[in-house]
Amino acid sequence: MNEMSNSATSLKGTSRLFERPRYFPRQLITPDDMNLAQDYVRNRMRRHNRLLHGWGVVCGAIVQPGKDAWTVVISPGFVLGPYGDEISIDQPVTFDVRLRCKPVDEQGGCPPSSDPWCNEVADPEPTEGQALYVAVRYAEFPARPVRSSGCGCGGDECEYSRWRDGYEICVLDDCPPSHVREDGGDGGRTEPPVCDCPTDPWVVLARVTAGGDGTLTVERCGCRRQVVSHASEWWTCEDSRDG
Repeated sequence: MNEMSNSATSLKGTSRLFERPRYFPRQLITPDDMNLAQDYVRNRMRRHNRLLHGWGVVCGAIVQPGKDAWTVVISPGFVLGPYGDEISIDQPVTFDVRLRCKPVDEQGGCPPSSDPWCNEVADPEPTEGQALYVAVRYAEFPARPVRSSGCGCGGDECEYSRWRDGYEICVLDDCPPSHVREDGGDGGRTEPPVCDCPTDPWVVLARVTAGGDGTLTVERCGCRRQVVSHASEWWTCEDSRDG
């Protein structure tokens, strides 16, 4: 009996990383308890997405050349990141590849400042024929600051009360190895699947090639990892009984 009890205790010890709060009457609840509850649910969702659905572009997020030089436009879409995070692009996003990166929150980012000293600084223009890979990764942004103590709101007296889901768009110089299939693309399997850990947070949307005058040629399927989705599969239910 003691041996079985010790064995059970040992097995429980292996799941300490998956703890969640247990609330009870008259309990003193701290911010750590509340955050732990959220982290537990979010981490379960990430594992579910990554290990059951996979990761990549689910739908949309199509890259097209923009109206201005060096720009592309990314259409609305839905993406699952390598770590299982959901990335929702809810409106078209214009991106200048010379900026290298552009963080976007759920409100779609900010227009350029009228003050040239406040605008983002662009990197040197890509050379003609240079291939760039437009990629996206999950990001979160603090939002809604509130007073944490007293009546003022200066210095350390304010805290952000929300996290806002968003994403960051960047250009990569190379196609990540995680976007290249070793089986030649036919999806054939000869061994049981392995729970591989992601090596980077990026999901490539397209490959673009720079022209000398700032024009960009977009290969929509270049280095693009598309995840299988059954959302568009449906049929009309018809009663097959006679009469």
